Amino acid sequence: MTSATAAPRRMPARILLTNDDGIDGEGLAVLEQIARELAPEVWVVAPSRDSSGGSTALTIRRPLRVHELGPRRYKVDGTPADCVAVALSYLMPEAKPDLVLSGINRGANLAEEVIYSGTVGAATTAQLMGIPAIALSQTFRDPAFIPWDTPRTLAPAMLRRLIEAGWPGDVTLSLNFPDCAADEVRGARLTRQGRGMIGGIRIESTVDHHGDTDLWLRFDRAGLDRTEDCDIQALRDRHVSVTPLGVDRSWAGDRAPLATLAQGLIDR
Repeated sequence: MTSATAAPRRMPARILLTNDDGIDGEGLAVLEQIARELAPEVWVVAPSRDSSGGSTALTIRRPLRVHELGPRRYKVDGTPADCVAVALSYLMPEAKPDLVLSGINRGANLAEEVIYSGTVGAATTAQLMGIPAIALSQTFRDPAFIPWDTPRTLAPAMLRRLIEAGWPGDVTLSLNFPDCAADEVRGARLTRQGRGMIGGIRIESTVDHHGDTDLWLRFDRAGLDRTEDCDIQALRDRHVSVTPLGVDRSWAGDRAPLATLAQGLIDR
């Protein structure tokens, strides 16, 4: 799909679902309910275990194994991006989906964190393989109470409108739902990626019962972006953030000083 091509404006006949929380993720079960309101045929191809933080990583140094769990339902011992590749190129080569939905992630995917998100990475992989894709994430503060009913209630109509309107083929959409009940959501807002979600990455170490040291990576937080058009602020304002994401990571700032520098790097 080229950048000039928009997603289909007809409702999909076939939807592929995946996630990064694993085949047993609560959000995937919610997404399956939503997808069945949109298409007569729904496929699920998801990682066999939690693969958060996987971004668009592909497994290329070992073989992948696929296990069929039921009609059109599979788990893959790989990354979210692996799942999309396996589904499109192996499980569904003659009848590809009209749409890929990734999620619903247990937690937000905002600002710089989208670089690491397996949820977004799976959707990006689908987009790169020519299939329109949307990543969905649910924010929460209390892990004991995640408002899954919010996307369950709001997402079907939102997705219908997005599908009918279409979007550029070189764009992956990322939807984040605020941490509140559906009737408390004030609307949806087109957003950009905010800044300040990642202030650094620190290491926490523990020693297991064998005496081996385990290292755990943790994000440090910085000052969060509060500008109105960013994804972080949209959720604070109880809006669903709708962020169009591209794969072109070229810097959009003033390139002139760097251009001059680059020209002088090699003497001729």
